[in-house]
Amino acid sequence: MELLVRLFLGVLLVAHGLIHLMWFAPNDDPAWPFRLDRSWLISETTRKPVAIALVALTVAGFALLALAVWGVPDLASIWPGLAIGSAVASLIALVLFWDRQLLWGVAIDVALIVVALWRPGWTDRLG
Repeated sequence: MELLVRLFLGVLLVAHGLIHLMWFAPNDDPAWPFRLDRSWLISETTRKPVAIALVALTVAGFALLALAVWGVPDLASIWPGLAIGSAVASLIALVLFWDRQLLWGVAIDVALIVVALWRPGWTDRLG
């Protein structure tokens, strides 16, 4: 049972990271939440480079976090740092390119940070 939970959680973490690639998917629908042209904080010329850097950090971080959850030895012991770093990169991207439809992403990131800082007993099996 624990193996299935680890597998499922790892897949969810990878999916959460990969969903950030949607900012680079072409879509002309004004209701599409993943739009780089709507940043309220950074200039138009720096939007794409900043987005590329943040998305790359997020995707790589969540992939490493999934590997940690799946029990890769050197990663399993540093999972809290991976969780916090990945979630913070994701949150920065979500805030910079905000759309209210992205609120679930914020909730997931905040939950991961809380779990990584709180470290409830069940997380001992991760590291």
